[in-house]
Amino acid sequence: MKRLIVIIFFLVGVGAVLAVVAASAPSASRTPNGRAAVKVFAPRGGPGPSCARVYPLRRTVSTPAVLTGAMRALLAGPSAAELRAGYGGWFSAKTANKLRSVQVRRSVAYVDFRDFSRLIPNASSSCGSALLLAQLDRTTMQFPTVRRAVYSFNGSRRAFYEWLQRAEPEVNR
Repeated sequence: MKRLIVIIFFLVGVGAVLAVVAASAPSASRTPNGRAAVKVFAPRGGPGPSCARVYPLRRTVSTPAVLTGAMRALLAGPSAAELRAGYGGWFSAKTANKLRSVQVRRSVAYVDFRDFSRLIPNASSSCGSALLLAQLDRTTMQFPTVRRAVYSFNGSRRAFYEWLQRAEPEVNR
């Protein structure tokens, strides 16, 4: 009987460890040939009361730089089929090549863009900036290694956040 109890406790412990490992695994699911499934987020239909309602769209990107791939996919915008289904947002073929770099340090993703403010000037309205940040933040923070995101234009956080008429986030150095 003692042996059975020990085996049961062992199996419960193994199950708990497996659950923790599964919960901490990246949100990107692996596919064959160095590819991973990720999500990009886009609005569908009206803006809703918060202006920040976005929905996931599945993309496949190269590994190991899945956050970089997700950001490139987001900047490319919805596909033609997704546009017909009512998805939209600020990103399109015009913004597709605007990613400069992505770095994650101490759970903060630093995402730097080539300045695309002239391509989507209405994003600086209060509702527009909420939607833009929702698309960026939800796409960036789907990964368990990222707790916060900070964005910049050509290396300048100030330029990005002033464009959105928002305070530049504090970053612990």
